[in-house]
Amino acid sequence: MSITLADVLRLPSMAGAEVLSGHNSLLQPVESINVLEYAEISDELEQFFGSNHYEGSELIITAFANIRNDIETQCENIRRYHSIGAVGFILFYVGFLLPEVDQRLIDLCNELEFPLICMPKGRLNIRYSEIIGEIMFEVFRSRQRESYFVSDLLQRISDLPPHQRNIKALMRMLSDHLHASVILTDPFSQDHLCVCWPRALLDTIQDNLSKWLRKMEGLNSLQISLGDSIGHLRRCPVLFSDPGERCVYLLKYKDSLSEDVLWQTSELIRLFINIWSKNPQKMVTTEIVRAIINDDVGQMTRLSQLFNIDVSKLNQMWLFHPKDNSQQYSESIVREITEYFSSHYSLLLISYYEENLVVFTCAPDRYDQRQELLDNICPLLAQSCANYDIVCYDCLQTTKSVRNAYLDSVACLDAARKIYPEKLVMRSSDILFARQCCALLGDRERLQQYLDILNQLQTANPVLISTLETYLLDTPSNMAQTAKLLFVHLNTIKYRLHIAQDLLGYVPSQMPDAYPLYMAVSLNRLLRE
Repeated sequence: MSITLADVLRLPSMAGAEVLSGHNSLLQPVESINVLEYAEISDELEQFFGSNHYEGSELIITAFANIRNDIETQCENIRRYHSIGAVGFILFYVGFLLPEVDQRLIDLCNELEFPLICMPKGRLNIRYSEIIGEIMFEVFRSRQRESYFVSDLLQRISDLPPHQRNIKALMRMLSDHLHASVILTDPFSQDHLCVCWPRALLDTIQDNLSKWLRKMEGLNSLQISLGDSIGHLRRCPVLFSDPGERCVYLLKYKDSLSEDVLWQTSELIRLFINIWSKNPQKMVTTEIVRAIINDDVGQMTRLSQLFNIDVSKLNQMWLFHPKDNSQQYSESIVREITEYFSSHYSLLLISYYEENLVVFTCAPDRYDQRQELLDNICPLLAQSCANYDIVCYDCLQTTKSVRNAYLDSVACLDAARKIYPEKLVMRSSDILFARQCCALLGDRERLQQYLDILNQLQTANPVLISTLETYLLDTPSNMAQTAKLLFVHLNTIKYRLHIAQDLLGYVPSQMPDAYPLYMAVSLNRLLRE
């Protein structure tokens, strides 16, 4: 966590300083400090502000020496530095170089909620160098203590007004934090966005970047000459889901940045692009869903706190697997499913993960209430989701259980669909049972025990097998529904079940007798397919 203005005020070199305005903004982070020497509004100053869109977390120190009697120009400087992200002004030599702090300046800073700090008045023995040195030492120490910077920079970019919240502002924050240049290129390295540290390096990078990137083909790092020194240009890992996304490079003088910094940089850029896209709420949801399924508790916690989403209440997961592997993302399906679930659940996260649509909800604690919701929503899903296999998992307590459920579903869904072709929505128990059946297929001795059961029925009358399959797997052991599905009379089903009972000695309607029959007909469906 970066030091804040409040931390700065507690430094020994700031003893006796007075906060004149912006008292509610003292928790803003400070990453750098700058001296305002020339403050007259001129063509040069216009050029400076025109080329600096964001200079975030920078603290300005000045005496307004050359505009000491020009209150309007003082106010204009405050407005302009506030507009490019400065976090406050410290006024030196008040009562000597600057006669006094005009009330209009204080009122403006209060209006902007911009901290204006006055060093002890009438004193000439205070030095810029003392404050600059002490503040930058504390900034350095805070960076040494806190190695994970993604959540801090995300919080800071989210606090910016919308017109300043852009990728270049984030890159400036990152560059100042790492004391490194940040370069974002397109997939073919034909176009790039660059934020330099130090800023004087811009022309060198602009002139040489194409040549450096050609040398880096197939490599992740390159040592380059920077005047009398050397620099280390490193490619950050690609974390973007779209292979056409941009690449991120870091260039640092003398020292090479660690792998951890490279990974965090990629994560930060990807999160920003996803979250603050044209549909921010959608992309926030996407990132949280990704974190939940990946069992990334830290990322999930950071994002949910940042955007005030209570993920602890999410205890139910729905997975919509496309039956056709070529099926693409469908915005209309997302809208329809969102409407269905929003009408039944108070809390909802919905997003694609890989090729699957994932829905997290807050389901009731009681089973009968959950089943009632399922019964109500199934007719709606049957109309619009015919091209999806649907799985519902209840009572999920941890991200680890979510991840295991997702992996089981992906691995065993095809087997579960072969066993339960009539089910619109499969449950966690169906996937678990399918996984057990798949394991049995690799155990020849145990598999044969179940196949022997079916061989007796096959010898007597093959129709007995199809009757048991339908009775046990396609209906909840309901003879009337079985008769309807097989287009026969109810008494025919009763007769066939009695014949099977006589031949095998197992009662299909009673446990544990039904279990070996259930397993046998399930394995038969898998083998037949």
